[in-house]
Amino acid sequence: MCHSMHPPWKTKGKIMSKLDIVLIPKIMRKNNWINGAKLMEKWFNDPSNSQPTLGIPSTDIIKMDWILSYPRAKTVYDTLVREKVWENAAAQREIVGMLKRRNLLSTTSQQFGFNKFNIPLIDKDAIQFRVVGGYWDMAFGDMDDLRAALARFIFKVVIKGEVSPVPNTSSNSIIRYKVTISEIGIYARDSYDFNDAPGEDQELGNWDKDDNSVGRTIFNGGDEIKNSDFRNWRKSHTKGGDFIVYSDIKTIKLNTPSTFEFNK
Repeated sequence: MCHSMHPPWKTKGKIMSKLDIVLIPKIMRKNNWINGAKLMEKWFNDPSNSQPTLGIPSTDIIKMDWILSYPRAKTVYDTLVREKVWENAAAQREIVGMLKRRNLLSTTSQQFGFNKFNIPLIDKDAIQFRVVGGYWDMAFGDMDDLRAALARFIFKVVIKGEVSPVPNTSSNSIIRYKVTISEIGIYARDSYDFNDAPGEDQELGNWDKDDNSVGRTIFNGGDEIKNSDFRNWRKSHTKGGDFIVYSDIKTIKLNTPSTFEFNK
C-alpha cells in the first residue's frame, strides 16, 4: 500500500502515516505467529488476483498436527471423528454422487481413494466438512497464530475403500451396490482473501509496529487495518494474490470398515 493513499493518523501528538501493511508479517513473527506470516508473505509475493480459486494454492505451509495443537480446532476434529460423519445420510448422498461422477459403478468391484500428495485435486471429492471458528470465537477468541493464518476455516473429509455390485438373484441386471469405507482422510481448507460483501469492510485488528502488539480495538494503540487496505495495496502494485490454503492430510484407518448399500 502507498502511504499517500491514506490520511495521516495522529498519535501521541505527532502526525504519522498509517501502518504500511507489508510490515504486518514482521509483527506476526515478533509474536511467533510464523504460519500467519508465511501465508501473508505469500499473498504479497503472488501475482495480483482477487479470485482465490484461480490463485496459486498453498499446500506446504499448514500442517494438521499444528492445527490440532489448538484446542478449539481439536475439539471440532475430535467431534467429527467421534460422530463418524462419513456414515451419516448426507455423507452417503455425497459418496454416491462421487462414485457416479468418477464412473465407478460397474459390473465389478472398484477401488476408490485419495491422493494425499495432491489435496487440490481431491478437494471436489470431499464428502463432509465442519467449520472451525464461529462468530463468538472470531469476535472474542484468542489472538494467535492459528487465527492469523486461517481465522475461520473448514475441515474436509475424504474416503478410501471399495464399491461392489450386489448380486441380484431375480435378474442379471445390477440394481444395487455396496460401499465399504476402510480409511478416511481429514484436511483443512481456507480461502486466503480480503474480499467483502458490498458495503462491508472487515476489521483485521490494530497493529503497532513500535511494540509489535496486536489488538482488536483502538485501545490497543497502533493502526486499525481493514480488508480494504489490502485491496488498495493490490491496486497500487502488480502483486497481492488471493489463494486457497490446504493443509496436509491426516489419515485414519478404520478398525471396522464402514459399509452401506444403495440402489443404482
